[in-house]
Amino acid sequence: MIEWLARPMRFWRAYGDFATIVGIIFMFIMPASLIYSLYILLTTPTVAIPGVQVVLPGLVTGLSWGAWIIAIGTVLLVHEGAHGVLTRALGMKIKSVGAMLLLVIPGAFVEPDEKQLTKSPVRHRLRVYSVGAFSNIVFGFLVLGLILLLLVPKPGAYVNTVLKDSPADNHNVIPGMRLFSINGMPINSPNDFTQIMSMTRPGDNIRVVTEAGENVITLVTSPYNTDQGFFGISLYSTISRWNFVNPIFDISIAMSSFFEKDIFSLYFNSTVPWVVIDVLKWIFVLNIGIGLFNLVPAVPLDGGYMLRGLLEKVTSKKNAATISLVVAVIILGLLIANFLPGILRL
Repeated sequence: MIEWLARPMRFWRAYGDFATIVGIIFMFIMPASLIYSLYILLTTPTVAIPGVQVVLPGLVTGLSWGAWIIAIGTVLLVHEGAHGVLTRALGMKIKSVGAMLLLVIPGAFVEPDEKQLTKSPVRHRLRVYSVGAFSNIVFGFLVLGLILLLLVPKPGAYVNTVLKDSPADNHNVIPGMRLFSINGMPINSPNDFTQIMSMTRPGDNIRVVTEAGENVITLVTSPYNTDQGFFGISLYSTISRWNFVNPIFDISIAMSSFFEKDIFSLYFNSTVPWVVIDVLKWIFVLNIGIGLFNLVPAVPLDGGYMLRGLLEKVTSKKNAATISLVVAVIILGLLIANFLPGILRL
């Protein structure tokens, strides 16, 4: 399969060059993001989230074993397959291809001829090392496109949070519930709700229509404006699929999936069973997350070998190996420090 896929060599070499450019950019972005995450942890620990997350069912909310196995399988297949295809497209030998299992953790590998790879030009090595992580990211975006084709944006406005002991809480208004109207005025966005509530006063009775039915609710004094009535909810409305054209937005969605509400079920309706979307979501999230993590410049990650190759452009191989080792130790310290919030939560 690898031999067959590697036949359009010009395409794969150009693909490898593009992967190298993207890989080098993220090779610098990833340590910066770890430093920023650690800064947030030290300055505002109450709102800090782990900069590094162990991705296993039971440790990540909403991640089932079935979805995890399928998603990890795609990560391994795409990542190692891309390494193998680029290796052959550059005319280098592959000694073996295999899979492994460490306790319950699956793994896979493509073993190139190390002597041949080490003696190859730096450009070739950068292509081989960067292409695995880059292909995971590309595959993640393709799966995201498929998810968006299967989803339909929810119309209207929905309850996001309900303040305890507020009028809304006392009338069984719950998060996720759609709010249709207040006093006959339609609610199509959080803005509509804000404008209507600005015209109310404490003690007013309002007629609220939700998907659970109609209620007459007496407002209390707003803690933010004593002249205004208070219902005790915040709302959200759907987001446009055009937001996903922005790759930075997509990456932030992938990373937030480990800690926050599932954005897809929050903002969209599905045209297929939700279990399908759930599996596709984790394929998207893990390919993006693990792909980016592999670009961290620390050996034995791909980013570490990329850094070593770049250093060989300006210094000897011995110095490049020494510098990359020092960087790897520093990165390891950053990873451990960013991992602490997750340990404390356990």
